[in-house]
Amino acid sequence: MISFFRNRTRKNPNTQIRSLTVESRDCESKPDEQKSAVSYTEMAKTVSTIMRERQRWQQTLVSDFPSFDFADPLFFGELLKSQNNVLFSLWFFRWLCSNYDYTPGPVSLNILFGALLDGKAVKAAKSFLDTTGFKPEPTLLEQYVKCLSEEGLVEEAIEVYNVLKDMGISSSVVTCNSVLLGCLKARKLDRFWELHKEMVESEFDSERIRCLIRALCDGGDVSEGYELLKQGLKQGLDPGQYVYAKLISGFCEIGNYACMSEVLHTMIAWNHFPSMYIYQKIIKGLCMNKKQLEAYCIFKNLKDKGYAPDRVVYTTMIRGFCEKGWLGSARKLWFEMIKKGMRPNEFAYNVMIHGHFKRGEISLVEAFYNEMLRNGYGGTMLSCNTMIKGFCSHGKSDEAFEIFKNMSETGVTPNAITYNALIKGFCKENKVEKGLKLYKELKALGLKPSGMAYAALVRNLKMSDSVATSLNLEIV
Repeated sequence: MISFFRNRTRKNPNTQIRSLTVESRDCESKPDEQKSAVSYTEMAKTVSTIMRERQRWQQTLVSDFPSFDFADPLFFGELLKSQNNVLFSLWFFRWLCSNYDYTPGPVSLNILFGALLDGKAVKAAKSFLDTTGFKPEPTLLEQYVKCLSEEGLVEEAIEVYNVLKDMGISSSVVTCNSVLLGCLKARKLDRFWELHKEMVESEFDSERIRCLIRALCDGGDVSEGYELLKQGLKQGLDPGQYVYAKLISGFCEIGNYACMSEVLHTMIAWNHFPSMYIYQKIIKGLCMNKKQLEAYCIFKNLKDKGYAPDRVVYTTMIRGFCEKGWLGSARKLWFEMIKKGMRPNEFAYNVMIHGHFKRGEISLVEAFYNEMLRNGYGGTMLSCNTMIKGFCSHGKSDEAFEIFKNMSETGVTPNAITYNALIKGFCKENKVEKGLKLYKELKALGLKPSGMAYAALVRNLKMSDSVATSLNLEIV
């Protein structure tokens, strides 16, 4: 910001500035006349303009107005009102403190501190407090707690919150909630529950319910979160769509689809219409728990109700079909997605490739892989490892090794998964020397061989663990 103003063409003082300058110099012996001619408001506007438009204003301001008392607290108050950039006001404040025997009053300090908080300049506000050492008004301290929490400075927010408590001031429900939410965002659940225990007597609102349910879900207590939701709704406290999504996601992860369905219906009853993201979570959870038919019913109902499933939802359902081995249904959705103008991404291609590998349909695998490359995907760690693992599992380690060699040419660095898949693939085809060479390369790179890769080598070399250890063939 400062560079921007410095790069602007320096302007000569305007007519107002010139008249003020001349007048201030002509009236050095007549301070009363000067004060009447130049009000603090006018002077504040003039100084604000100079600060915005003049480079090195600090070096010229006093010489331009030699008789004006910039350290007058009344003037600083007017400057704070006229500035539309609080950092400029802070800049002027520091200039005053370094050039004058300036002792700002509590009113000016509180106004400047409050302006910094209003402008979300939290770090500047923190530095301002540290350098001045003044004690802000309680209302500003509460605002400070909220700003610190939003900025992720949770421990500092808790410290200020405790200062208020030590002063005998009961923080508002908004302040309490901001601290709790800050703990959640910073994933400090222990601190969250410590503070909540101290706040049990404070007022509850929808935001507090939202924080508590989120904390319970993050801690794995989804059922307790659901009970709290029901209690809150009885009191008319609706925590909003985010909480419903959190509960639905939590129940999907633990496979409790009865409660998931209840939350979904409750959500709709309270006029919160599920987003496509929520439906994607439901479909994904059902597929992960081998309930592809139930997932497809929801997917189909979405379209029947006029929803337009996006590429993520289509890919989630396609993946569910592939995991079940229903590749015909997966391909049907694949072409339906393309027909609707949704271009498959790399993840979608890898889902189809993995599914066809499981069925041993290598020709279709190669067709999807080549199409993926033509569309600008492939050549990444994900796609290369998918192909290498798939080829190795079907006795095609040489084809897998060709992809491995191409990785370095395309700038993709193989990882432990790549090496372990190739080692197992070579050993499976009795190409032990190639597997052993990769094993040594793996260890030289500081990567960790898997137990299965180690066992495959030992088994094919027909040696004991003690002999393998003596040859430096061991699991890191």
